[in-house]
Amino acid sequence: MGVMRAVAVPVGVFGLALFTIANLGAFGTRLLCPLISVMWVWGVFVALVMPSMRGEVLHQTLTIIGLYCAAILGLKLLLGVVSGVSSEMIGASFNQAIPTATGNAIPGYLQNIMWWTAVGVPISFIVMQAKRLRDFRRSQTLTRAFGQARDMRGLHR
Repeated sequence: MGVMRAVAVPVGVFGLALFTIANLGAFGTRLLCPLISVMWVWGVFVALVMPSMRGEVLHQTLTIIGLYCAAILGLKLLLGVVSGVSSEMIGASFNQAIPTATGNAIPGYLQNIMWWTAVGVPISFIVMQAKRLRDFRRSQTLTRAFGQARDMRGLHR
């Protein structure tokens, strides 16, 4: 069962990423495809460099890419729903007068959120993994230095 899960989860996340890229047309192929690819490659690289944290890094990579694709698809769906709604329709649903500019601003806000999500999540992921890699290298250097100091003390006895 563990082997099937180890294969099914990455394949499922990869399928979700392909679906997301294909579903968003030029936005997906020109922006999301390179960003998702960079996240995959960076996650695998960090996992290879840090063997003691390999499972955790790969788990985080798959989780973040899966949530990223789901968030982008959710925002696209929400944008599709909201773009057909006028300020009069919003006002009628809330039984309150809504300015015309508000009804037109909602799709704009959602587009901005979509852009921020599309670019911000991959950059945050790369920075987070780079910091983890830097901290790992620093702790390895300290461990090595302390190990050498212990060896030197043993030689002088």
